[in-house]
Amino acid sequence: MTYQEFKKQLYHALLELTTQEEIKIGILEKGVIYEDDIAQKVIRAVNLSERGREEDQLKADLLYALWEKQKRNCMLYWPVRQYFERYRAEGWQSVLPELAAAISHENAKEGTLPTEKDTYGQHRANLILRPVSLEKRKDELVNCIYWAFGDVALVLYLLIYDAPENLISLKLERTITDQWGKRDAVLLTGALINCSLRMPPRLYYAQDGLQYYDDRGGVFMNGETGVPVKVDPYDEYQGKIGYRLTTTRRLGGAIALFYPGVKERLANLLNGDYYVVFTSVHEAQVFPVRHKALSDVRAQLEHKNALLESRSFLSGRVWRYVSIRGELMEA
Repeated sequence: MTYQEFKKQLYHALLELTTQEEIKIGILEKGVIYEDDIAQKVIRAVNLSERGREEDQLKADLLYALWEKQKRNCMLYWPVRQYFERYRAEGWQSVLPELAAAISHENAKEGTLPTEKDTYGQHRANLILRPVSLEKRKDELVNCIYWAFGDVALVLYLLIYDAPENLISLKLERTITDQWGKRDAVLLTGALINCSLRMPPRLYYAQDGLQYYDDRGGVFMNGETGVPVKVDPYDEYQGKIGYRLTTTRRLGGAIALFYPGVKERLANLLNGDYYVVFTSVHEAQVFPVRHKALSDVRAQLEHKNALLESRSFLSGRVWRYVSIRGELMEA
């Protein structure tokens, strides 16, 4: 995809993901002088913030969201080129969820079984993603919608029942979703945001291999309430054992790595690069690079995968988050 194609798709995807009519979404191009009041207001505010001057032209293409709250103008903006580079490295799952999360205020509701006559609006709040092994189950996904990340598929599901003791979801096929008239990226992004709201991420010590985790503990993202996990990036003992990344529900908890801001927050807590392996569909294991050799990570993953039942297997690859590039790369 070219940069111009990406810019157009990014704009339209965010338009579709924005449910509140009062939020205005727009793209402004560098070097262009705009005549409408909204564009001028955005450009001057951005230039004042970035360069200390109310200039009439931008130095880079910009995507923005503008709304009014309690009689005050509120604005978010994002440099398009920066997100294009991230898209090229990691795909839409690294771009759209982050932007949508910043302006999303949806509440989750209990779902119902879909029919071919249903609309997108009837089910959008109950769309979720579940991690599936693309290598093992690709034949099952022929008519499904998913994001591929290496040998991992983040597959679109509809949450039918969600209670503390159980969670029931249905894998959606295109016979249902095609009539909704929504881009795959829009459906998948909305589903990922729903996951992060219903099932927030949690980080535990890897040695705490309990069947039950206290949802109040393991908090590591900014702004969440609960008992924060204590992470010492220079603790060699804990670094070798690693950390378990999952969600409050633990079911399909490996999805937590793909939530907006999680990869970056882990790099901040661990003060640098880290390895990630998916030890099942329910969790990922994280090791600071400074404390764990790549060969040891591979050996540990192979051992754990050998003990897994086939439906719980997710990936046989090792990934490394490279802080200086802000990318997750195969090691």
